[in-house]
Amino acid sequence: MTVTYTGDVSNCSLKAFGKTLFRWRGSLWKSVYWELLIWCIAYATVFEDVCALCYKYAEYIPLTFMLGFYVQQVINRWTDMFNNMGWCDNFSLYVSSYIQGTSLRARMMKRNVARYMILMQTLVYRDISIKVRRRFPTPESLVAAGFINETEKTLLDETETPHKKYWVPVRWAMAIIRQARSEGLVTNDFAVQDMYKKLLDFRTNLQTVSLYDWVPLPLVYTQVVFLTVRLYFTIALLGRQYLVSNRYKDLKGPLDAYVPIMTMIQFVFYVGWMKVAEALLNPYGDDDDDFEVNWAIDRNLQVSLKIVDENPGFVPAVVKDKFWHDTVPEPLYSPETANIPHHPPVGSAVGLVPPTDVIMVPRVNADGESVSSASNANPIFVRSMSAVSNRSDGSFIGNTFRRLSRLTSRPQISPLPEFTRRQSQLEDDEFIRQMAFGGNFFYPIAFLASFLFILLVYY
Repeated sequence: MTVTYTGDVSNCSLKAFGKTLFRWRGSLWKSVYWELLIWCIAYATVFEDVCALCYKYAEYIPLTFMLGFYVQQVINRWTDMFNNMGWCDNFSLYVSSYIQGTSLRARMMKRNVARYMILMQTLVYRDISIKVRRRFPTPESLVAAGFINETEKTLLDETETPHKKYWVPVRWAMAIIRQARSEGLVTNDFAVQDMYKKLLDFRTNLQTVSLYDWVPLPLVYTQVVFLTVRLYFTIALLGRQYLVSNRYKDLKGPLDAYVPIMTMIQFVFYVGWMKVAEALLNPYGDDDDDFEVNWAIDRNLQVSLKIVDENPGFVPAVVKDKFWHDTVPEPLYSPETANIPHHPPVGSAVGLVPPTDVIMVPRVNADGESVSSASNANPIFVRSMSAVSNRSDGSFIGNTFRRLSRLTSRPQISPLPEFTRRQSQLEDDEFIRQMAFGGNFFYPIAFLASFLFILLVYY
């Protein structure tokens, strides 16, 4: 049967072609409606099954353990890298104190040693920090910035080695310190050793930072954690769907929440936790929370040169302080902080008020015997030394004398411990308790027999 619609499309207007969409006979809707209905039913059924499957097995992913352990390792590395950034204050104070003199020669030595220390730090950061690399893109930029001069740059370039040359400024600084010692600007060798140690400690800090940049956390672990977090919430996107049918009643909560509030909170916490690891993974990068390495270099240069170049002979006069006549100094406070109480460390058990009428007694063992009596008790049988014979060579005479010694020797019997009446009531109670409830079964029987005999005599 022919379905004609030529008259409906006599012109190319939108209204004319729109009419054809609402025709049923010979239309697209009549051709595919049955297949579309079957597909929708199958889709609803399969979708609910997939959601139920994701909901059931989503908790099998150990997200908390994996993410927590990874973030802990990242934070530990970040903390160690921050502690090893390198600060020049201690070394500069040593140089200023040990290299004495205010002459031009002494000033140049101290300033060059401090500058070489900052040069070493700049060379290290230039290789591991994007910010410093952008600031000093070429070695010539270090010359223009004043960290190194042309002669020193030439010596640095002429040093032939396939490895990094971070140690070259350290060697220059140590050579200047040794030269200052030979010229008498350093008074003793112990000062030289102290400056060497501080300089090497500074170099060790920078080496630690460089090694952290060289060997990061394993890439596999980083990929696993980041992939796991995103996969977990992809599964949660299906598993936390609100199902309208009653086929999975156990997946529904008591409230018909069309907005997954708890899943959103979980997403914020877990993804935020992962973002912490991403931000701290490379603190020498270009993110907002990364270390201000350029500021640290500028600060070290300014502070170190100020420390070593300051006149060491200019110190305040030694005068009496304000608390000279005070036995216990009382510092002053501002009006806002004067009434704030202090909480000094006093000990957690100080507030406990024990009873004062306490009688001190000796400690008693588990068997009922006091420690003092057990330690003072003498052994009853003590074998004499004559009973123990030396081993002979196995001859007939030696064996005969050894046997006669065993037969004639007797064990020495020490006297039993004397039970004397004690003076204090506490020791009397201990004595009676030992006699009445001792290890020997005869003592309680004898005590009861004596008590019955006294009753019969008096009554």
